[in-house]
Amino acid sequence: MTGFETRKPDWLSFDEASRRVQALTGTTASARIPLDSALGHAVSQEITARLTLPPGPTSHMDGYAVRLADVDRAEDGAEKSRPIPVVGSSRPGAPWLEPLPLGAAVRIMTGALVPEGADTVIPVERTDREAEAESSVRFSFEGEAERRQPGRHVRPAGEEVTRGDRLAVPGEAVTPGLIALLAATGDPDVPVYREPRVALVITGDELVPAGDPEALKGGILKADVLSPSLPPLIRHAGGSPIQPLRIGDDELALMRGLKEVAARADVIITTGGASMGEGDLVKRVLEKLGFELDFWRVKMRPGSPVSLGRLPVDGRNGSVPVLGLPGNPVSALVTFLTLGVPALRTLGGHTRRRLPSLRAVALEPMGGPADLTRFFRVRLERDSKGKLGTRLAGGQGSGVIRSMALAQGLAMVPEGVEAIDTGQSVEVLAIPLAGWT
Repeated sequence: MTGFETRKPDWLSFDEASRRVQALTGTTASARIPLDSALGHAVSQEITARLTLPPGPTSHMDGYAVRLADVDRAEDGAEKSRPIPVVGSSRPGAPWLEPLPLGAAVRIMTGALVPEGADTVIPVERTDREAEAESSVRFSFEGEAERRQPGRHVRPAGEEVTRGDRLAVPGEAVTPGLIALLAATGDPDVPVYREPRVALVITGDELVPAGDPEALKGGILKADVLSPSLPPLIRHAGGSPIQPLRIGDDELALMRGLKEVAARADVIITTGGASMGEGDLVKRVLEKLGFELDFWRVKMRPGSPVSLGRLPVDGRNGSVPVLGLPGNPVSALVTFLTLGVPALRTLGGHTRRRLPSLRAVALEPMGGPADLTRFFRVRLERDSKGKLGTRLAGGQGSGVIRSMALAQGLAMVPEGVEAIDTGQSVEVLAIPLAGWT
């Protein structure tokens, strides 16, 4: 018997395990990549605006750029406003570059630069559209308040950003909105942390590839459900999954497989072999490879036999984190969502690491042992008043995969709380790619 069979479990609190996972991973290297490849990465350096936006006053409307004083003079004492000459036009990409002459107007389109000297844009709806005479326009208004507002429909220079303004800070996620802003200010690329390369090692003699119903008859063999289901979650968390490696309960094959993926991965995720039985080889093989265990066993349900440590890598200066998930598919998915996602987000340089969460009213009780943090697979619904509630997505046994398929979130009942009763508020972690997030 080797040491792991008799090792005392750590039984960390879920909060402590979460802290240790995030403390052990570090971050990947930084690089500049094109804007169209940066979505979802974490910014690695402060980004400041290269340009002022807009660079000069621009129009919010299609209409005419004028001096309000000139419009006032055209109306002063007259029953009908006198026409104002139109001396040119300003369009996006083709502005009127000369100062606006006294007593004149310039046609202008939305987004075009306002000529020097103009202080107001009058919408085309408040004009005769030069119907009376070409290149002259009359104005009409609905009350004094509408007319006498210098700056109306003019967007001032620098309204959005001024050159040197901070646009993003390290750890912030690159979103479509940030990409648009950086493109608008002239950035061709963005400094980000590289996507963590994630090696997924699936273990177990009983597993066969998904999509083979004949092999599953009789219940002797089981489908490998984690090879197809974990990689999408890894990608959503900002990781780049390496082709999953499925290995039976073969010590030499497992040793070779772990050495091979350790040489090219930033983090290894194993599934199975996480308990203390004779056939649970993962820890035994890791120890032979010099694995340094940080913890094993967490006070959570489902998923308590989760582990974390570091594996030395031949030919590399350092080691690679290894997150050991249970082989049970539901337990593996829950532990990845609650501990694996923060690990990958930390490794990828993100400051927002946990799954997003919300508060909902429990529509049925959620209990269990108070010395564990419990995660219930739940669905969300709104009552007739629009209030958000949550109820169980089916059976909560660790082998009930269907409830995972139906779940939109994980309702978290913290350690020390006996139960969340009907009508009480509960925190729900949003399951990625579950339709509503």
